[in-house]
Amino acid sequence: MSDSRFSRRDWLKTTALATTPLLLGPLPSFAEAPAPGNTPPLSAADIAAIEAAMGKKGAYVEAQATHSTPLPRNDLKVTIKGSRCPFPSASAGGWPSSTRSTANQPCS
Repeated sequence: MSDSRFSRRDWLKTTALATTPLLLGPLPSFAEAPAPGNTPPLSAADIAAIEAAMGKKGAYVEAQATHSTPLPRNDLKVTIKGSRCPFPSASAGGWPSSTRSTANQPCS
């Protein structure tokens, strides 16, 4: 004789599978998304806003639509065996880069 009742585990699985599509809603369509590598260019106002926020001038690479601001380190004092040596600030620096974000663009 078979038992026709659902176990608690079966009920939870069925509920999860049935309600997940309702909670997620319609899946986004990626057909209208721009192709990877086609980042929209930054405007002069965007570049000015980035430079104002960073407090430094940067470089805009139009081919990549990327604005980079170099941040060299000049606070390091390097000594080797007690003698002070010149330390190139470019070797320990960093650079934040900015690009335009597009809404509903899939991550790649």
